[in-house]
Amino acid sequence: MKNDIACIQKKIGVTPDGIVGPQTVRALKQALGLPQNSSPTWPTQAEVRSGKSMFGAPGCEHELTALVPPYPLYFEGEQVRTIRVHRLIALHVKAALSEVLAHYGQAEIRRLGLDIYGGSYNYRSSTGSSALSMHAWGIALDFAPATNSYATRAPRATLSHPDCERWWQIWESHGATSLGRSRGYDWMHLQFARL
Repeated sequence: MKNDIACIQKKIGVTPDGIVGPQTVRALKQALGLPQNSSPTWPTQAEVRSGKSMFGAPGCEHELTALVPPYPLYFEGEQVRTIRVHRLIALHVKAALSEVLAHYGQAEIRRLGLDIYGGSYNYRSSTGSSALSMHAWGIALDFAPATNSYATRAPRATLSHPDCERWWQIWESHGATSLGRSRGYDWMHLQFARL
């Protein structure tokens, strides 16, 4: 994946380091003729659940790609080497995490718990529902689950605090939706599908 990114960077005139950061995102938008402040428009949850969206059917593991996060992430205390997400959101996830690292730095990421990974692809139903979760398509990620559980509301949810405002702005610039910011619960969850 890093070699693929470096190849793309070469084509768009960015130093080919294989890391998707703000400079690469700006250059990609320029190459595609998109406004710099535009964010992608992803399908709605209903469209995704219909199986007819760009993400296809749930549970299609061949649509997933493993990406190496730009800073260490920890799942249940163990460092993860890669995270699996749908191939269509992979560059956005990598770019968002790179921007988080550039903005916060490793020490602040650790302090805020932005390195505590709760998972991405998981073929399962949504909490409290029979409808499939966006995790079943690999288009949702969870962070800092212990302090941002489904039922934890602001201000107890740590990701609802003002020092995490830039975290959410970065993800939203890539079209991701926060359930915490949108609905006031499940602050750990972000997804690449509109509500």
